[in-house]
Amino acid sequence: MPEKNLIDMELYAIIGKQIKTARNLKGISLDTLSELINGEKTKSTLKRYEDGSSRIEMDMLEKICNQIGLNYVDVINNAKDELNKSGLVEIPIVYNDYFPLHYSTNLSAGTLEELLDSEPDAIVYVPIKYQMIKKRLHAFKVNGTSMNNIIADNSIVVAEDVQSVLNLKDGAIVVAWVNGLATVKRLYVNGNQITLMPDSSDKSHQPIMINTDIDTVSIIGRVIWHMNPDDVEKYY
Repeated sequence: MPEKNLIDMELYAIIGKQIKTARNLKGISLDTLSELINGEKTKSTLKRYEDGSSRIEMDMLEKICNQIGLNYVDVINNAKDELNKSGLVEIPIVYNDYFPLHYSTNLSAGTLEELLDSEPDAIVYVPIKYQMIKKRLHAFKVNGTSMNNIIADNSIVVAEDVQSVLNLKDGAIVVAWVNGLATVKRLYVNGNQITLMPDSSDKSHQPIMINTDIDTVSIIGRVIWHMNPDDVEKYY
């Protein structure tokens, strides 16, 4: 088994080759590419990316790909496939990076379809370990203090689709849709009784009790990751 450093070098060389080929096809110089990404990287740094002699962060790879007509996820997957075919690597490559998840911040009421299908106006970078389930992920901005023991007001939460509430353990944190509003709460299920429980230092927040024989509740997803407001302000 080759050493990880060798795998990284081969991986970034393949990624760099794809970038260089696409850039040349577009007729874009390295100086122009630097300008297109707002000068965040110099010509010499971009050249090192293309040579595969320098590690490229996932957010920078996405920015570069957007300017030269590539999909950065395809670039990564193509590089991994080429490594696999070459026999240099037989195990998945782990990235300690993030991928972008687009979402809408401006809907707190309406229909569930409007919430999930709304035009995104924001982006959050989610740990790359969730990349494989990204088509089943939804991001939301939390408004309120009903979960502030765990999730602060103005945090961003990422939820994964669930097939059935029966697959969730009591106390799981979920994004639920109740009476035209999305809410983040702990979930408890007892037969036809669903309880959405706050976890807050503000004791004015009360549990939401739902009899599913009478009322409807939709569980949008189970919260698997969140970013607190301090980090949101720092990175966004």
